[in-house]
Amino acid sequence: MWWDAQFNPEEHGDAYERLWWHFIKSDFSQWGTFWSHHIVPATNRIVDDFQGGTEAKLHIRSDHRIHTTVEMLVMLNYSVFYYLARSCAIVTAEPHLFLEDAFIFLRAAAENAGKFVGCFNSQIARPFGLDSSKVPHWDTVKAGATLQEIVDYRDAYVHMGRLGRNPKLPWEFIPKHSHIVEAKKSWRYIQELPEDQFVDGRKHLKSLQYDLMTTLDPIWKEITQLMDQQRTSDKYLRYYRLKEDGSGKLQPIKIPGGS
Repeated sequence: MWWDAQFNPEEHGDAYERLWWHFIKSDFSQWGTFWSHHIVPATNRIVDDFQGGTEAKLHIRSDHRIHTTVEMLVMLNYSVFYYLARSCAIVTAEPHLFLEDAFIFLRAAAENAGKFVGCFNSQIARPFGLDSSKVPHWDTVKAGATLQEIVDYRDAYVHMGRLGRNPKLPWEFIPKHSHIVEAKKSWRYIQELPEDQFVDGRKHLKSLQYDLMTTLDPIWKEITQLMDQQRTSDKYLRYYRLKEDGSGKLQPIKIPGGS
């Protein structure tokens, strides 16, 4: 479609997308591809004669006949980026790292990714007759080592007392994941662990962020490709409220009395 190459998050995203896209574009590039292919056409960016301001042009079109599923995909896709990038920004830029903040945002990114995949499977793949078997079942992804470790660390920080530390190591060192069950219940347990049973928390978070992004990237790629197959179908055009103009170019259907 004409908008695929015309818009990208780094130049045409909102303030946070432009600021933070560099954190994920190498390892989660397919987020940007999905954004260009299937988020942009739901927004005012493709309205040639849009009368609103610069910021409003970035928002979803105010056409209440755009399908609620499209709006949900827009919301969830953005949330995955927002929470993941915030986690990356904390780890990269904060001189005094509060690990719990980064784990909370990383867990939120994973949770919204699961909701995004679930929305696609139930609200897009099924009604459109797409082969969703090509998209990994989220329960399988969630049970993997990366997601489980993110959840376990986040829960230890959020639902228990603050994790203790080894007095011989810098503040950012945390117990290895294999110790988290006992570590979250006892500072003495942590204090008595050998130094080689700790990891540099900042480096470990960067590793988990990378693992999450490389887990999500092929999922977003498959979903993008499956939805690409439908972009000229009547159902897709109805969902997005698009139609061809006189030259054959897809444009938003005008709202009576609106722009």
